[in-house]
Amino acid sequence: MTHITEATKENIRKQFPVFQEATRAFYAQELPPAKYKGTSGQFGSYGERGAKASMLRLRFPAGAIDTAHMQFLAQVISQYNVQMVHFTTGEALQLHHLDEQTVLALYQKCFDAGIYCYGAGGDNPRNMTASPLHGVEKGEPFDMTPAIKAAANFLTNLIPDLKLPRKYKISFSNGIDNEGHATFKDMGFVARTDGTFDVYAGGGFGVNGSRFGLLIREQVSAEALSWYIEGYARNVYMKYGDYQHRGTARSRFIRDKLGDEKFRQEVLDAAERAKNSGVLPLELEPVPVLKKSGKDDTVLENPRIHAQKQDGLYYVEYKPTGGVPDPAVFRKLLETAGALQGTELRLNADETCYIINLTADEARTIAALTDGDTAHTDFEHSVSCIGATVCQQGLCDSHGTLARLIKILQESGEDTRYLPKCHFSGCPSTCAVQSLAPLGFRGAFTLINGERASAFQVYANGSYAYGKERISEPLALIPTARLPKFFLALNETLLKAKEPFTSWYPNHKEEFLALAKKFA
Repeated sequence: MTHITEATKENIRKQFPVFQEATRAFYAQELPPAKYKGTSGQFGSYGERGAKASMLRLRFPAGAIDTAHMQFLAQVISQYNVQMVHFTTGEALQLHHLDEQTVLALYQKCFDAGIYCYGAGGDNPRNMTASPLHGVEKGEPFDMTPAIKAAANFLTNLIPDLKLPRKYKISFSNGIDNEGHATFKDMGFVARTDGTFDVYAGGGFGVNGSRFGLLIREQVSAEALSWYIEGYARNVYMKYGDYQHRGTARSRFIRDKLGDEKFRQEVLDAAERAKNSGVLPLELEPVPVLKKSGKDDTVLENPRIHAQKQDGLYYVEYKPTGGVPDPAVFRKLLETAGALQGTELRLNADETCYIINLTADEARTIAALTDGDTAHTDFEHSVSCIGATVCQQGLCDSHGTLARLIKILQESGEDTRYLPKCHFSGCPSTCAVQSLAPLGFRGAFTLINGERASAFQVYANGSYAYGKERISEPLALIPTARLPKFFLALNETLLKAKEPFTSWYPNHKEEFLALAKKFA
């Protein structure tokens, strides 16, 4: 198995005083938030809006949290009275509203527990994402878990030595879904039925240009992925990346510079160079067989409980509003699931948490525990970044807007079954990839009676489904204050049509545009 080396751990450990001193200076108001971010991001931490608190981002490759780490999280969340947790669109876990002593103590405790915050922000290889149900989903071509674990450890070993121009995002798809966004990351790997992967590179989303990744090579073995991961970083990203202009520093802009064919050849050459220079192939470790059973199909009467490919095992879907769970519910979930054999939490890029490897009775217990803090409609499954009340970069309160819309729609008493799952990004960083949603919103500003007001650009008919990827463009700009009336009107339209938005929109584009502009 490719492991995180002791040399890597020591290298990360000795960097801590840098974080410690910068954090001290930030809380003493000696270091402005923007400059603090330049240092703290390396350690997976950012100051929150107002410069009175911090967040800490915990890397969980492919969003997988095992029982030992569940027990650890339950303990520290209770010990430090953590009041806000966020399941991120990068399948990581963020702890918010931390004071100086808490953020430093938690960083160290996480490191000692084998949870690495180092490199979770800044110009580093970020948390590796993947199809959240890898290893348990019916119909998947094979279990990617060994490849994901080995690749994530390999990537962590690179973090201290790479000097990248910007963040480096890598993802795996099981070929059934594209939940980890493998076809539009800096580098992505899509599983094939023959046990190999197709390699994509040069994708990414942002206000300065969005594009899907370019297919680089088909049928690459899992062991060979290390050559693509390191070769791309050193001999493409670092070689051609723009170190002078952050707005065009992401690797997708290298494709613009080189053109697709030259870019593809550069990636292939970089992988070959890595192989010939002695970069080791990934060493994979088989997943131990989980000896657990107890088939009971009546459990499937609950729409949040689904059967795994392992006979007699189930998973439960848990989606708190905008990926922000009730702290008490989440702590109870960690304590309960952490005491069960072989259970894992799997965080998805749409901020859903799946609890896997449950017997029927365990699944019923977990579903009941989370039932009051989870989505029950497509719209309640909507995605939002953390928003401008917390994020220094944010323009609009995306999370608060989504929460208010859910409440208003619930209180209206109307049937909202036809409204789609939406994506709300608070600013041009587009963390929630709103242009790939059935209905998306991106934070901006507009003028109302000469006064600047919060607003959201509206996108429609996007998709990130594997093989059906589609980028949408902004159609209208709706002030935030008018969004509730817009959604109530859209819901009324869909109820009259008796049709879900996803099937209604393609045949009613002009009607939708007129409705959106009515509230613009």
